[in-house]
Amino acid sequence: MTRLFPALALALAVAGLAAAPVRAEYPDRAINVTVGFAPGGTSDVAARILGERLTRTLGQPVVVDNKPGAGGSIAAAATAAATPDGYRIMLSDPGAFAINPIVQPQNAKYDPLADFTPIALVGQSPLIVVVPASKPFTTTAELIAFLKANPDKASYASSGPAGITQFGAEVFLKRAGNLTAVHVPYRGGAPMMEALAKGEADFGVAVLASAVPLIASGAVRPLALAAPSQTPLVAKVPLLDQLGMKDTTMTSWVIMIGPKGIPADIVAKLNKAIVEAIGEADVKERLLKAGIETYPPATPAQTGAYLKQDVERYRAFQGELGDRLTK
Repeated sequence: MTRLFPALALALAVAGLAAAPVRAEYPDRAINVTVGFAPGGTSDVAARILGERLTRTLGQPVVVDNKPGAGGSIAAAATAAATPDGYRIMLSDPGAFAINPIVQPQNAKYDPLADFTPIALVGQSPLIVVVPASKPFTTTAELIAFLKANPDKASYASSGPAGITQFGAEVFLKRAGNLTAVHVPYRGGAPMMEALAKGEADFGVAVLASAVPLIASGAVRPLALAAPSQTPLVAKVPLLDQLGMKDTTMTSWVIMIGPKGIPADIVAKLNKAIVEAIGEADVKERLLKAGIETYPPATPAQTGAYLKQDVERYRAFQGELGDRLTK
């Protein structure tokens, strides 16, 4: 009898191991990359370029899933609620993660830091002050002089209320001397740029990726970059910092994240694949032509630290701007 119990225990242990589910090697099916905006925007373009490369690397389809609405918050909420297995991830942006949870918490019922797993930094597109080609302003100083002389009729276009382009415009107005202008919101970056090309507003602070085609065609005129350094896409455009407007750096970044709790080995595999992809000359060039500059390689931990830093920056901007973003 004494010999029977050890044998029985061993048999049960072996049976338990056999019954335990074995996780298939990741990935063994398609990966969905959620984007919080309609096709054609900065995040969508980056997701499609990256998705093509990741499909080859990972050996499974990487499919872009557009979930527009609420400034990206619908997509972020769906990602936060997804199963943390690496098959539902998101190419995030400042609107959904650094702006909406602060300015529109009713539309962002998630914690931008605690409810997600940082995976990798992808790229960024700086904000740029642009004016319609039909307007007479050729320098930032001329635009500011017009704004000062016309506080009640001067206007700016944005891609939507409380989004990054309104943030950029209001920071610009604040730094230019606490000026005001009428806010004319549109439903996305592309409609905003079309409106500026038609002269429907006096200026806008646009995401460079959205502005590049119209700058190239001459429909809009670039005046200044809200960036820490120059970009080859608009090499001769001065920085706002160089014009004496300090603390105006704002970029629309794209960062790969997933729901909280993705296993570390899956996060590491995704990070490695993304870092390799954005390091390739072809991918880097395609993203740059779309107005997106790739980041240097970053670990998941560094990605999380970057996200935390930018969330805190936008909280500081919001504290300074007050009710400007509700107009």
